[in-house]
Amino acid sequence: MAQQLLISLGLCSVWAALLWWACPFLLRKIPGLQQWPAFYWWLLALCFLPLLPLPQLGQQWVVPSVLLQDTFIIMQTLTAQPAHPALNHQPAALQQYWAELLLLLLAMVSFWQLARLKAQWQKLQQLVALTEPLPLASLLSAAQRAALPADVEIRQTQAALSPFTAGWRQKVIVVPAYIWQLTEQQRQLLLTHEWLHLQRRDPQQLLLLRMLVAACWFIPALKHIEQAFIRTMELAVDQAVLAKQPELATLYGQTLLSCLQLSRSGQLSGLSAGFIHGNAGKGFYQQRFQQLFQRPDGLSAWQRGRLFGMFAGSAVLLQLSTAAFSYSEPPEQWLLPVEKPVISSFYAQQHPFRQNRPHQGLDFAAARGVVIRASQSGKVLLADASSLNSRYGKVVLIDHGHGYQTLYAHLDSFSVKAGQRIAAGEPVGTVGSSGQVTGPHLHFEILVNGRQQDPAAYLKLP
Repeated sequence: MAQQLLISLGLCSVWAALLWWACPFLLRKIPGLQQWPAFYWWLLALCFLPLLPLPQLGQQWVVPSVLLQDTFIIMQTLTAQPAHPALNHQPAALQQYWAELLLLLLAMVSFWQLARLKAQWQKLQQLVALTEPLPLASLLSAAQRAALPADVEIRQTQAALSPFTAGWRQKVIVVPAYIWQLTEQQRQLLLTHEWLHLQRRDPQQLLLLRMLVAACWFIPALKHIEQAFIRTMELAVDQAVLAKQPELATLYGQTLLSCLQLSRSGQLSGLSAGFIHGNAGKGFYQQRFQQLFQRPDGLSAWQRGRLFGMFAGSAVLLQLSTAAFSYSEPPEQWLLPVEKPVISSFYAQQHPFRQNRPHQGLDFAAARGVVIRASQSGKVLLADASSLNSRYGKVVLIDHGHGYQTLYAHLDSFSVKAGQRIAAGEPVGTVGSSGQVTGPHLHFEILVNGRQQDPAAYLKLP
């Protein structure tokens, strides 16, 4: 299980890198994506597709022909060796637990990254705590104050930072003292920008995104997606500010330049959406200025439908291709089918009752009615007394994948039925004496690719 999870996480990293590599092509083909932050949430969801359960395509549930043959024919082919030699020997402790140790290391680094993020968040809250409430009358008109929700607070900081929004439940807009160097109309543009961030819940989205990036630090593409989300978020808010007043594009650009010149936003932790981000490059500001005057068309319903089709199609293709490439491991730990087993007949043991022909499995002596449990999880193929050779009596046959099957014979009753899924340790039936037997017991077989193996090589016998 741990190995499968590690491989799935590795596939997530590779798949995310491929998705990020394809992003520039999509942005060129559909310019409207530059103002649609939800695109990157869709992209994030696609990055974790390899963690979804794989469909079992082309799985064939086959009853081994060896179980259908006559006893005299079967007994002639009993020298087969296990097809998976690694199961014949107990692996060393380091080999057995290396996947668990690596997963533990990944988790420890993830917790460390989340702790760093928490420290940054606390630093931001401390910065907000040092700010002073700003009288709304000094910034807003009476009509604007009436339209402002009661849970929004405007505060002022003496630090030369870019205006930003903060808080999770309580909505706070923090403006720097240099805001009074701007004109009244420029101040209104700034406040409108930050208020739109709050309306769109951008601070909450950004915090959740950064928590995900910190926890999944081993997927480098997520960091690039986070930065692209911030850029797209700012471009979308810019356009929203100018949507009803496009004639103010020049003044809005001048306001952006003034804030850029007056602020030192590199000092900010960068955890909240703001008018200017200290980690943004020169190219990002050029893009913002350009789109103030050359606004790309928004996404039409047809384009969004095409994007959804592309996302769904890539998800299906990834799942199909991954299912075709089976990367999971065969079963490694096999449970004893009965508690406190007493072996009455070993594998390949000869006995006059079988005309001195080698035995094909293990016989566990037990009283009638003792519960029999599945040695591994799988799918029940048979649970009857008529499908196999009559000497088996009432049988349960379970397929565990990778060519591994287990047989439970001479049962008294069934706890399962054909077609159902069963987990390791769940009851399959009770011990009985059906078929050709000398008394109540469980006849247990392990088959690999249709050939009987020595169950003692797989079970931890007392």
